[in-house]
Amino acid sequence: MTRTGTRDTRLNRLWGAACAFAGIFFLMWALSWIKASVVNEDLQNHCEVLRTTSFPFEKSCTHEDGTVEGANSLAFEGIFFGSAAAVAACLTAAFAIEAGRRK
Repeated sequence: MTRTGTRDTRLNRLWGAACAFAGIFFLMWALSWIKASVVNEDLQNHCEVLRTTSFPFEKSCTHEDGTVEGANSLAFEGIFFGSAAAVAACLTAAFAIEAGRRK
């Protein structure tokens, strides 16, 4: 394979990976919105301390005994922020290859 062909193959794979990670990011964002706005909508009616965040969407309740209800899990937030970081890394690499190609 030629040098240009190898570079094009890498670039196509990077763009594909960036799109896949962006899809995961937006899927997780949609799931967090659904959980906060639909599933945990009534938390404010029986909660002493209600906590809401907007990135990612979360509505959680802390009870007197210290238990937390409705919060996003650590794995969920890891996938959410990890996919955002992976998109950024893939796009940075793709733009670096494009810049190297133009020189």
